[in-house]
Amino acid sequence: MANLSARDAWLATQNHDGSPHLVPIWFVATRADSMWIATGRHSTKITNIAKNNGVSIGVPAEGDPDGDAVAIGTATLHDEAPTDVLEMFDAKYQWYPGPGTDPDVGELIFINITPHRWMMGSSTPNE
Repeated sequence: MANLSARDAWLATQNHDGSPHLVPIWFVATRADSMWIATGRHSTKITNIAKNNGVSIGVPAEGDPDGDAVAIGTATLHDEAPTDVLEMFDAKYQWYPGPGTDPDVGELIFINITPHRWMMGSSTPNE
């Protein structure tokens, strides 16, 4: 299974011209079928998700190239995240994305991603 405790991952969204927008992210996973990201409300990824909520997340494996995973799923935007999600961010990153404005990204918004399919290691999508 994917290394959901990995510190960093990569989020892919689709730009208005159809090109990919790929950015490093911090994330927490409440389960394998629910991943959360906190980011600035006015970021490109939020603009892209508002227009097309199909996303992919690349999660690296620790020391095992065949353990890398990509989740393909649907993103939903939330003004707030559940308390347990905020506490998971604090435990993992020593950062509590609570109420107010973040000094680095401004007003926060949360992305909840529900993966529909996982691709592991060298596997290919079964479309």
